[in-house]
Amino acid sequence: MADGWMDKLKSAAGKVADGAKDLAASTKLKMDITGLQGKIKDAKQEFGVNVYAMLEQGKTIDDITAAFATVQAAVGEFEAQVTAKQEELKKISADNA
Repeated sequence: MADGWMDKLKSAAGKVADGAKDLAASTKLKMDITGLQGKIKDAKQEFGVNVYAMLEQGKTIDDITAAFATVQAAVGEFEAQVTAKQEELKKISADNA
């Protein structure tokens, strides 16, 4: 009888520990996503500032297009990372459902 009670207690403690780990992991993922979204915004804003300066300097559309391609690649990478982290977050949520 005491063994059954201890097993239930151990099981409950394990579930609490797993829940805490999942909460910590999901919180970290959410923070990572927010950070990546900030990087996306910053890259786009910096591009706008750079294009303004390029136009003031008389740069050609080819120069601006090349700068855009660089920023677009960086933003694409950040977006891919956001998507991957969102998938991880969904998996954690599904595991807890």
